[in-house]
Amino acid sequence: MLSGIFISSPRIFKVSSIDKTTKWNMNKNKIKSQKTALKIFFLVVIALFHFSCEKENNCENSQKGILKNLTGLDGCGWIIQLSDSTMLEPINLEDFDIELIENKSVCIRFHERTDLGSYCMVGKVVEIESIE
Repeated sequence: MLSGIFISSPRIFKVSSIDKTTKWNMNKNKIKSQKTALKIFFLVVIALFHFSCEKENNCENSQKGILKNLTGLDGCGWIIQLSDSTMLEPINLEDFDIELIENKSVCIRFHERTDLGSYCMVGKVVEIESIE
């Protein structure tokens, strides 16, 4: 705290410590800088979440789907359900090095095989071109 006595011409006056207005302005500036720091922190956190999730959901030049295990049904095996609820019966799923887990999200490129029939009969018979 700053205080002292200054002698000037005929008067003696005391300089008081920081006045209330100055204290209020200092607190106001401190709060303002804390709010700014908090805003920056939240923007960084949101950006991190956004960019970390973007890679997972990116199915460029392919369609998004989930793996479903229908091996309990006659003639069925693993199928892929697309995001529009279309069911695909892949004939070459075992050709790809992919871990088969129920409800696992995948990105798939395929073409329909109309020359083949299905034992399972829950969806379109397809040949997978790529799956991730």
